[in-house]
Amino acid sequence: MVAEGDLVVLFGRRELDWPGGTFRGFTVPAGKTTRDVAFVYRLHAGRIVERWAIRDDLAMLEQLGAQPTMSRGER
Repeated sequence: MVAEGDLVVLFGRRELDWPGGTFRGFTVPAGKTTRDVAFVYRLHAGRIVERWAIRDDLAMLEQLGAQPTMSRGER
């Protein structure tokens, strides 16, 4: 976690149980996955007034078998 001025940034890895179904146009089978996430919060008067999230959805789709895994050279 990093904070400066009115911004706080949190980075981590999130683990989840995907129940199966459609995600962003892909049919995704059920399974467990982990993905990197980053959250940015903007504060005003001690309260969160904005929140942004960045997630590695491609890694999740690859881990669950909905998208073929690409080698680093293909990315």
